Amino acid sequence: KPYHLLTYLMTSMRGLTNFITDIRKCQNKQDERARVLKELSNIRNKFQKGARLDSYSRRKYTWKLLYIYILGYSIDIGHVEAMQLISSNSFIEKKTGYTVCAVMFNENDELLTMITQSIKHDLHKESPEPVQCLALSMVANVGGRNMSDALWKDVSNLLTSGSSRSIVRKKASLCMLRLFRKAPENVEIKVVAPKVIQMLNNNFGVAMCAIELCIGLVSYYRAKSAFPEVLKECVAKTIRLLHKLSNEGSRVPDVDYRYYGTLCPWLQVKCLRLLQLFPFPKEHSDKKRLEESLTKILNRDPKRSDRKKNRSNANHAILFETINLVIHYAETSGFKDKKMIDKCVALLGRFVSLKEASIRYMGLDTMARIAKVEGTLENIKKQLTTIQYSLNKDLDVSIRRRALDMLFVMCDESNSRKIIQELLVFMRSADYSIREELVLKIAILAERFATDLRWYIDVILKLINVAGNHVSDDIWYRVIQIVTNNDNLQGYAAFIMYTALQAELVHENGIKVGGYILGEFCDRLLSKSTSADDIFKVLYKHFPLSSGATKALLLSSFIKLANAAPGIMAKVRGLLTKYSVHADVEIQQRAVEYSVFTNSAEGKMMSEVFDVMPPFEGTVSKLEQKAMGKSSARTLWAIAGKKKDDDEDEGDDEDEDDEDEDDEVEEDEEDEEEELEVRDQTAAEFKSILQSVTSSGYLYKSSLLQIGVKMIVGQSQEMKLKIFFGNKSSKPISNLSCTTSESDECEILVRPEDPITVKAKAQEAIFVKATCFRPITKIPEMFISFIHGESKEQIKLRLPVISTNFITGLSVDGTKYLDFWNKYSKEAKAVVEFAYDDVEDLKEEITKRLHCSAIDMSGVVKSTKKMLCLIGTFNAAKKDGSKLKMPVIARFQFKPNCFQVVVHSQHSMVAENILQCVKWMH
Repeated sequence: KPYHLLTYLMTSMRGLTNFITDIRKCQNKQDERARVLKELSNIRNKFQKGARLDSYSRRKYTWKLLYIYILGYSIDIGHVEAMQLISSNSFIEKKTGYTVCAVMFNENDELLTMITQSIKHDLHKESPEPVQCLALSMVANVGGRNMSDALWKDVSNLLTSGSSRSIVRKKASLCMLRLFRKAPENVEIKVVAPKVIQMLNNNFGVAMCAIELCIGLVSYYRAKSAFPEVLKECVAKTIRLLHKLSNEGSRVPDVDYRYYGTLCPWLQVKCLRLLQLFPFPKEHSDKKRLEESLTKILNRDPKRSDRKKNRSNANHAILFETINLVIHYAETSGFKDKKMIDKCVALLGRFVSLKEASIRYMGLDTMARIAKVEGTLENIKKQLTTIQYSLNKDLDVSIRRRALDMLFVMCDESNSRKIIQELLVFMRSADYSIREELVLKIAILAERFATDLRWYIDVILKLINVAGNHVSDDIWYRVIQIVTNNDNLQGYAAFIMYTALQAELVHENGIKVGGYILGEFCDRLLSKSTSADDIFKVLYKHFPLSSGATKALLLSSFIKLANAAPGIMAKVRGLLTKYSVHADVEIQQRAVEYSVFTNSAEGKMMSEVFDVMPPFEGTVSKLEQKAMGKSSARTLWAIAGKKKDDDEDEGDDEDEDDEDEDDEVEEDEEDEEEELEVRDQTAAEFKSILQSVTSSGYLYKSSLLQIGVKMIVGQSQEMKLKIFFGNKSSKPISNLSCTTSESDECEILVRPEDPITVKAKAQEAIFVKATCFRPITKIPEMFISFIHGESKEQIKLRLPVISTNFITGLSVDGTKYLDFWNKYSKEAKAVVEFAYDDVEDLKEEITKRLHCSAIDMSGVVKSTKKMLCLIGTFNAAKKDGSKLKMPVIARFQFKPNCFQVVVHSQHSMVAENILQCVKWMH
């Protein structure tokens, strides 16, 4: 680490030691800053000496800059000196340079391109191993996409070479993981994966790094449609390694791999995590080894490790990952070992009662996941008291949140009332950060397990009274929906709300629920003891202090009450007249419209308009969907999996609706099949992508398939394309493969090589890399074959791989431009007819399309208004890997509806080909 290295260097560099001592003696921040600025000034003066500065001084001042950077000060000097140290032949200078660059640079720093070639040289197999390790560490820390493009092959050679020692292969594994994450399309998985999997048989240090790389590779390809078969071979190797660690740990004498007596706990955890990315093995020998290993781990008594916290953490980490693996197999592969599952539940029951907060948290979180496994809920219910204690008494809010999730998961018909009552009591003292989630879960549980809907109404009313501010609109909407759809509940609901609204202080959500229910079902409440006038007074008591939205709702309640009991029409009419000039537009509009009905002689119209609302058609609660957004990722299944079934009659109605929808979908698909179009790329589509100035666009568009492209061009002899296939149909496109035409002018590689599948209404991508060997006279073609439905289709399109995409700009002045123009006399010229509106816009577009630099010729030629001068370098590669560069100088003269272009270069073939590219574009 840089800090530890600095501490070591203090004993050998006196100047560095004195500087650090001075910094530590500073009494305040101002003194420290003054000392740092003084040292920076001194270092700047020393670096200006250049070559006269000896190696020791250069390293000393570079270390001082690193220390200043670690203190938090910005550094604007010393970067070049650090890069020069990397290029040195001395190991101690290389070590200084690599350490400083790894700390002070980041992957987006443009200066990294200046040392890429030095790193590439140090990664060569003939370099000393310490130097290789320095270069690998540097790339693994700050390597970005550009480094991945340039160095992944060298890292791959070190990783797969049989002559590399363990220390190099470990660093190469982690370095390859970094490069793979930055540019996965570069790595040849069929070459790298077998070597990496074979490394699992090496010593534990190499295996640790190799398994980390395997996890990265498998995690990436799991999300892709085509999973490489070669990666599946790591399952058997991982099981053997886990079996060796868990069953033969006592026989391994090497203490270097033991952590407080536990053999490689991190390697065991990595093995278990890698196995969670695959289904349960099918081979009998692998099954036997895996079950023995899991049983051995689960039978370990964690109490023995309580004396030492570090050992306890290591052993519990292994146990938790083992339980996660058992849960994974039970969920995905139908794992039925009841004895092992019961053992997992028993361990989790012990974990949630321990004093260690982190273990309690992990125990509750994992217990919520294992509750999904069939047959575990009854054993989990035995921990109800412990979980309730964690909810009410634990000081850590994150543990209380996990305890809440656990109670939500384990709630069923047998304990629902007890749990809901416990949650209502807890609501009064709950943290505000979890109250909204707590309210939502109480409402869902009350509805899900309500054997008596009257009890459900009582629970929601208590919920509003206790935590009204946290009761969302969706909750009281759902109450109204349930009351409206159940005739036998309407009278009870009206009575309960009438009684509740008689209180002096009622939360606004309670007023909304009461106002709606009393307005709709007041006829169920009218009797000798309760008149319409009494209901009006109860509602009006809360009207003046309510918000605008609540007042608007109560106006609707008043007019419905007047419709049911005409005796209070005069009071309602007077209230509506008063609020017909209210400042709130919604209240004013309702009052005016309702007044028209009260003054109308058409009583029948009013009775029809303000009749009782019909039952709601939808019966599915939106609260379930909302809860899925509020809950943690690991407990989402609990909400969806334990959802209560609807009534049989409602289910039948939904089935009929689904059948109707299926019929409509089938008709839509038949219509779609008739309209689907499969054809080759048109000339207009190809020309549009050539004319693009953003290096992106569409290669192909039809009613079936849309093919887009993003390109990285104008940088070197290579161009990269990311091609997107968008399936616009309702059926998947399978076995889609891409091949390209062969050419001596360029080499085109497509990744992945295996066919891909594009799901309906979805998109997939492939990566293409083109390397130029000579000017491209024949545009490469791509042949795309796929299966859609029952028919096999093929599309041919041209790729925008032309010579101008391999040109990089060159910065020169006008005089130097003329020197190049006269020096390279191989010429090609033509007049291109092209209609344009603004010549300045056309100049900018041509500059971007050719990837050249525009030269300001003011003061060199008389008139530059209708002239454009461009210069760049055409890049190509030779078969032996070396690079070839040729200058390209172009001049454009613009006239109405046309322009003349003249191209000069060192070789006539280059000049003529660039001219041809201009014609293709325009």
